[in-house]
Amino acid sequence: MNKMAEWIVRFRKLLLILFLVASVISALAATQVQVNYSLADYVPDEAPSTKAMRLMEKEFTQSIPNVRMYVPNVSPVEALAIKQEILELPSVTGVLWLDDFLDLKVPLALQESSVVEGFYDGGALFQVSTLLGDAPDTMRELQHIAGEEGAVEGELVDLAMAQMAVSSEIVTIMIFMVPLGLLILLFSTRSWLEPLLLLVTISVAIIINIGTNVFLTEVSFLTQAVTAVLQLAVSMDYAIFLLHSREEFLSQGFDRKESMKKAIVKSSNAILASSMTTVLGFLSLVFMSYKIGADMGIVLAKGVLFSLISVIFFMPTMMLAMDKWLEKTMHRPLLPSFAGFGKIVSKAAIWLLLIGVFFPVAFLAQSHNDFMYGMSDYHENSREAADREFIMERFGRYLSMAMMVPKGDWGREYELYQALDAMDDVMAITSYQSQVGRLVPSEVLPQEQLSMLLSENYSRMILTVRSQKEGDKAFALVDSIRQTASTYYGDEYYLIGESVVMRDMKTSINRDNLIVNGLAIASVWLVLLLSFKSLSIPFLLILTIEGSIWINLAVPYVMGTKLSYIGYLIISTVQLGATVDYAILFTQHYMQNRKEHQKREAIMMTVDQTFSTLLTPAMILTLAGIILSIVSSIEVVSQLGTVLGRGAFLSFLMVNFFLPGLLYVFDPLIEKTTWKTTFLRRSS
Repeated sequence: MNKMAEWIVRFRKLLLILFLVASVISALAATQVQVNYSLADYVPDEAPSTKAMRLMEKEFTQSIPNVRMYVPNVSPVEALAIKQEILELPSVTGVLWLDDFLDLKVPLALQESSVVEGFYDGGALFQVSTLLGDAPDTMRELQHIAGEEGAVEGELVDLAMAQMAVSSEIVTIMIFMVPLGLLILLFSTRSWLEPLLLLVTISVAIIINIGTNVFLTEVSFLTQAVTAVLQLAVSMDYAIFLLHSREEFLSQGFDRKESMKKAIVKSSNAILASSMTTVLGFLSLVFMSYKIGADMGIVLAKGVLFSLISVIFFMPTMMLAMDKWLEKTMHRPLLPSFAGFGKIVSKAAIWLLLIGVFFPVAFLAQSHNDFMYGMSDYHENSREAADREFIMERFGRYLSMAMMVPKGDWGREYELYQALDAMDDVMAITSYQSQVGRLVPSEVLPQEQLSMLLSENYSRMILTVRSQKEGDKAFALVDSIRQTASTYYGDEYYLIGESVVMRDMKTSINRDNLIVNGLAIASVWLVLLLSFKSLSIPFLLILTIEGSIWINLAVPYVMGTKLSYIGYLIISTVQLGATVDYAILFTQHYMQNRKEHQKREAIMMTVDQTFSTLLTPAMILTLAGIILSIVSSIEVVSQLGTVLGRGAFLSFLMVNFFLPGLLYVFDPLIEKTTWKTTFLRRSS
């Protein structure tokens, strides 16, 4: 490590140039990163809905309806003209309306009312099938045709809103995060330039991380939305560690270069241990069968590694280059002294352990949360939210599903058609059976008329069902339809639709919970074991952070609000990996102090020494979560921000209040189970 520090200082100009060049190249590459806005694409390959989607894309050119579009105050004849106008849009592959279910030559008053009311009430409700490649433009074209009084809602709108939100909100988030982050850093540094230096260090790592995403096939919109702010928040403390270490050696009389060398050597081990817990926490997401975990885990872990490299190799070069300016801009500490706070904590150490009484209750509460699995709601004042509410109030909550069965056995298919049509929540079915009838051979009709319903190998039914996208009733309906289909076709049927994907998403995510959390805890435990060479300390530190995670995730249950399961699973690993650093730093100071002081004095000194140091990264991570929560219009991202910010604050509190009690009570056990450790004995 000494040789590496010598090399960094010696070749600092070359390193500075290399990092700047890498930043420019990465910034250009970042514009070429492909972003995927569909959560359905991350459902496991073996999931039934994934297999169904791939087969349908292979067999049929037209997708199932993914938009409901309402045009008010039109006659049936005008509605047919509008349907043709919609079909002429380049991204539209099909439109379903009343003429696909009923003979419009017969007066609507004489037709089946339940079918008519699902598509016409003086205005026309169209079910539109679109390509999803350019969702925002397609949404705007449909909104234009619908007019100001019309409405458009559905999966296409979800994707369009996500796409527009990610592209615009990343900039907005950073506009808030950067100045507020600088303000927080001002209170923890001794020079007016140091906050800018710290920010540039991590920003370079962020740019390189985002740019290197170009080597991945694509990244999810969730990853794209949270990467920059999370990387900034979880790795800023590495730069602070190096900065404080350098100041320590400068105060001891070493010159600038020597202080930097010694700071690199001293802080590298601590930074490496802290970063490895975070990296391994993120990498545990890779083992999720729901592939968005791997997508986010790889990018975030890569980001932490780039932050580590930037702090060790790039930050020293900037500090040495700006040394004179740093000295000229020195100022008094702005953060108030917390001296004496440690005395309060040390006196109450045993009583503070009572916080642990809430752990079992919090654990049970967080495991009984009411979860959601999709992207959920839009902002209340948006047109998209108003459109969805309007259509649902007027026509109900309807979704489209597609079922494919082997082509040719018309009798069996007709029996399935009748069984599905008899279900209470199935509003209408478009199929070969409903359009033509089982007694008319398909060969006598033009193929283009049947291309939506028949392929070379499969017959397809389009079901319009009365259902939400997710929830117990929606998933029960999916299960019921699958059970009905299996009665006639065994495993030879294929079902696809938004609620079907959500059902499979729930199955895969629930299965991931134990695996991901177990791997995260095991990997962090291993790093702590190697860092402290202790059998007991890893358990105490993990209990502290896991306790804060349980309390954090129990809040939605207590408040009676839904929680995104994606956010729930991700925060379980992110909060552990990102905030266990606080516990590591606290315990390192305690172990050092305990060699020369009694345990109560050691706790008092440790709190006084670390409170200010831990406050800065905790405030930055909390701030990052709050900004994500407020700015993002994507519900799952906003919720992730809420639990992240709250979790960082809770972890900070637990490390400063609950962990001291654990260290105090288990002090004898720590000494006995830690390699080559001897604490100061009480004098007789």
